[in-house]
Formats: sequence, C-alpha cells, structure tokens
Amino acid sequence: MMQETKASKERIVAALGVFDGVHLGHRRVLSQAVSMGQCHVVTFAVETMPGKQGRTLRYLYDNRQRELLLTQCGAHAVYPLSFSEMHTLDGDAFCSQLLKDRLQVDAVVCGEDFRFGRNAACNTEALVRMGQRYGFQVVLVPHLCDADGSPVSSAKIRFLLESGQVQQANTLLGSDYRIDRHVELGNQIGRTIGFPTANQSFESWQCVPYHGVYASFAQINDVCVPAITNIGTRPTVTGGSRPIAETHLLDWNGDLVGKRLCVTLRSFLRSESRYPSIDALAAQIQEDIKKRRALLRDAQGQIFE
Repeated sequence: MMQETKASKERIVAALGVFDGVHLGHRRVLSQAVSMGQCHVVTFAVETMPGKQGRTLRYLYDNRQRELLLTQCGAHAVYPLSFSEMHTLDGDAFCSQLLKDRLQVDAVVCGEDFRFGRNAACNTEALVRMGQRYGFQVVLVPHLCDADGSPVSSAKIRFLLESGQVQQANTLLGSDYRIDRHVELGNQIGRTIGFPTANQSFESWQCVPYHGVYASFAQINDVCVPAITNIGTRPTVTGGSRPIAETHLLDWNGDLVGKRLCVTLRSFLRSESRYPSIDALAAQIQEDIKKRRALLRDAQGQIFE
C-alpha cells in the first residue's frame, strides 16, 4: 500500500474491522467514525483472508460490493489490505507502521471484540495502550444486539441466509442481501421455455444462500424490476454441483450478458427441487411468478398482471 498523507486539517479516523456485509453493527462503528472526522476504513481484501481467529470464512460480499456499501455509509476512503502483507505484523507494528506512519490517523474506532496483530494476539485493551503510546484516540463501540438479545454478527447473517431466512438476514444487514456480479451466458434453456434468466455465479469463498427460489428485484438503470431468483445447481436441467443464481425479470426484455447486475433478495418462496420434465419445471416457474405478483400486490396495492 502506498504512503498516505493528509490532504487537509480534518481529523483522520480509521474504522477497523472486516465489515463483511456491512450490517447494522458495522454501521454503528462507521457512524461513530464519520461523526469524528474523515472516515478511512482499514480492512482486508476478502479473497486474501481465508479465515479469522481459527475459523474458515465464507464471505457475504466481494470487495467491490463491500466498498460500495462502506462509501454509502460515509466512508471517505477504503483500504482493503492484503492479508499476506499484514498478517506478519505484530500489534505494535500494526499501530506504529500502518495506523500512525502510513495513514497518519488521529483516532481509531472499532467494535469491542476487535483483535489485531500476528495471530490476532492483541485485543482492544492493547489497542488503547498503543493509542496512548503513538498519539491517537481509541473509541470502542459496544455490540448491537438483535431482538433476541444476541449480538448482530456476520456469522449469524450467514447462518440465516444459508437457512433460507432471507428476511431475517435483511433485517440485520440493514438492507436487502444482494448479488452484484456480471451476467454470464448460460445454456439458455430458460429462454426456450419462455423464462429467460440472467445467470450469476458465486466465488468459491462466498456464502451461498439456501438453494431455492426467492422473490427478488433487479436494478436496471436505477429502476427496480420485480423478479424471481433461483439459487442452486439446476437439478432438472443439468444436475451440476456449482451453484449459480438465475434471475427471471418480470415484464422486462433485454440482453444483460456481460453487464453487471445487482439483484436483491426479498423473501423465500420455495426450496429447489428436481422435476420429472422441462414442462413440469415450466409449470412450476409459472406458479412461482404468480406468487411473486401476489407479493407485489400485497406490498404496493397494485396489480402487475
């Protein structure tokens, strides 16, 4: 990472953490940092960090998606550091070389369970001591708890998504879960039965929601188009093992292959199933679309027929 220098007299406040999903707890940390000065997010590039504190991680979003959300929350700059570059630094070097010398921070903000340094050996008490040593303020943000009284966490949101509980996951995220990736050319079987889809893949290190059909929206030129999204391995068609997201946009025609498309999941409709024929699959898709339209009528008081 290149040397950073201050461009103004505004306080530089580093928000520290992985920020996977940028959920409500993360947003509390970011809000505190933004209120104190120019917020610079210090995090890791997700594809370079395979685990955290001995746990293998499946990330919700890639770096681009995360950076977009962080910026929307008021971050002035985002530094996705390479884990291979940083994991050898001990706690003192992290604070002195990165935070003080390179980023020239005046303050840092993080959650109360933040850990840093080689093998995550340092806790927030050590961070406070090093802040006093190197001349930056440390603000610790308490956990935000959900309705059940448990801390809001990326791990819980992953569990909810992988269980098909997308509405509950969206509540903790503070916005609808999104699939924001380029559209790939598929086998076009959906087009042959009257239901063309925009196909998007997941990274190998990415959390994949429970396999099934979801009520969704696709953002086309700043317009949210109602849709249904199937996530899974398409057992009726190919029986493959690599999950993808296939989104059929209601009442919309156009070519999206090669373009970046943001699809947000709103609610779970049914589990993925294997059907005895393509005709049976087409009939089920028609039923899925009817359910999707019914949800639109309930939500908006309008009929999209």
